Amino acid sequence: MRIISIGDLVTDFYYKNGKLIGVNGGMTSHNIIANIAKLGLETSVYGVCGNDMAGTIAINSLKELGTNIDNIKIIEDINTRCFHVSYQELNGKFDFVSKKRCPVCNMKRWYEESKIDTNDILKKINKDDVLVFDNLNEKNQIIINNCDNRKMLDLGQYFELDNYTNEEIIEKLRNKFDFINLNERVEKYLKSRFSMDSLEDIYNLLHPKMIIVTRGKKGSDFVFDDNTVNKELNKPSIEIDPTGAGDAFFGIFISEYVKNNYIIDYKFIDTTFEKATKLTSKVVKKFGARGHIQSLYKIKRIKNFCSCENFEISVRKKIKRCNININNLEKRVINAINSNAYEKLKSINFSSRKNYLFVGTGGSFAGAKFSEKIINNLYGSNTITLLPRNVYYRNNDSVDNVFLFTYSGTTNDLLVGTSLLGNDKKFIITKGEIQKVVTKTNISKKNIISYRTNTNKGKERGFLSFEGALAPASLFLKLYFEKNADDDLETFIKNSINYWKYYFEDYFKNNKKSLKDFFANGSCFNIFTGDFSESAAADLESKIIESGVFNCLIHEKKNFSHGRFINYEHLSDKKNIYFKSKSISTYEKRLLDYLQNDYNIIIESRYDGILCEYDLLVASQYFIYFISNFLDIDISKPSYSEDAMKIYFYKGEL
Repeated sequence: MRIISIGDLVTDFYYKNGKLIGVNGGMTSHNIIANIAKLGLETSVYGVCGNDMAGTIAINSLKELGTNIDNIKIIEDINTRCFHVSYQELNGKFDFVSKKRCPVCNMKRWYEESKIDTNDILKKINKDDVLVFDNLNEKNQIIINNCDNRKMLDLGQYFELDNYTNEEIIEKLRNKFDFINLNERVEKYLKSRFSMDSLEDIYNLLHPKMIIVTRGKKGSDFVFDDNTVNKELNKPSIEIDPTGAGDAFFGIFISEYVKNNYIIDYKFIDTTFEKATKLTSKVVKKFGARGHIQSLYKIKRIKNFCSCENFEISVRKKIKRCNININNLEKRVINAINSNAYEKLKSINFSSRKNYLFVGTGGSFAGAKFSEKIINNLYGSNTITLLPRNVYYRNNDSVDNVFLFTYSGTTNDLLVGTSLLGNDKKFIITKGEIQKVVTKTNISKKNIISYRTNTNKGKERGFLSFEGALAPASLFLKLYFEKNADDDLETFIKNSINYWKYYFEDYFKNNKKSLKDFFANGSCFNIFTGDFSESAAADLESKIIESGVFNCLIHEKKNFSHGRFINYEHLSDKKNIYFKSKSISTYEKRLLDYLQNDYNIIIESRYDGILCEYDLLVASQYFIYFISNFLDIDISKPSYSEDAMKIYFYKGEL
């Protein structure tokens, strides 16, 4: 099933106070599809454009959002339709006008009759496709009348209806659509045209599954099965540009309708209206119909041409959050170990007679696992690393202290998972601001170990954390260095970071061909761990899985010998990532011999023991970073679906 927009493509030009600020794809039906594509549903466009730069923008703008463009036809002898939206700032507010003529040269690059090929479209749409239209021109009507698909209509203009009789309008609309979306202008026109008093009368005349009227800041009205629902906006957003708000609003209703198995009831309208208004509050704060999901394309005028006639695209600088995070990693880690968080950590009365839990999720779980090893090594304490749910279902009466590793300091899972333990037993290791953490958790300030400093305010942005894994581990490593190491900790950390940075830079540069095969789309990796590599393996597995690029399995090296090799030998691609300390056992030599003819990336530390554990955790950060560079993706910003984000942000019982 696909959601398909049908119609000629349009490129919108945007002007602010007379100056061109950028261009982007436009047209109501395609804007609706752009919003739906961003929600993760399968979308496609069936339309046409000219063989010009405006056409290139119209196509690429949809492609970048994940919409299938295979059925867009490029016609040589036409100009792509162009629309011009001009904003004028007055007293801090913007008035805007939309025209088909360029405000600079007064040229109109707009053809009237649609160029779409109706026969070709009717052949290519599938029975379960949902079709989106934004007008009732002759060619759209042919498609509407000759297929049984579910159809959606956003009718924002009424001028084309003036050309038809009342009977013809009814024939065009009656029993043809699941949703008909109107604005107040069209609603008023239809009431006048058919001498009707209410929206219910229009619904009974046209009889869609549901009719929607959007009323801007006042809210929306819905009629379905002779039921009327009036929804008001509680807190209308301050508007910069309302264009595109209706498109986004309707896009949410279409996508939720599909997800709800095409069922309309009061609950559907309530929940969908809430989602739709939440999105439109973002739309109106940005310039352009798609400004909330896509930046305007910057263009350069070509000499002797008006920008509406010909232009060059200024290449957007692609900023990867992953790059920013990794480039600041060393500074952030060094700042962390020099913060007063270490003095708080050092003042804790660790004892061999006490039992400690270390709890974290995602990248923080790796930091928790490393820190647990440090405390066990230094004090011989009974230490265990667990995920939050595992803590919740245990009998923790004998636990003396629990250490919560959370970058924000307020991760819901950790707080709920340890809710049965007294707050006096808890310590939070975090980058969060102490007072905010205290306010939200009710845990004493003395038990908040924050490595946030005046020079370390900048936070990592994105879903995958580098600092969140390494900085807490570094704090606990400092405890180890004070008792066991002669070297300077800062020097050790910097050496480890620089070593792996340049190691993987060379490795990925010199092994491009084999790495292209290794990181083929859809690959699944075996990660081998054991001894002093558990933190790195946990971290790497978390980052690979959460980035959504590959899948992987973790094998404890000795446990692998207890039958896991049987499944392994039947794999079509034996791709292994093997963490290795400087010194290895006889068993491990035999295991490496067993794996030697397969596809192996061996990540070997120059150290043994605790130093190896930390060193390989550093290696994991740079390994995943160079994977992202190699694949030209930003793993800090994976594309999670709306449904996935519901469970990501879940707050409540585990």
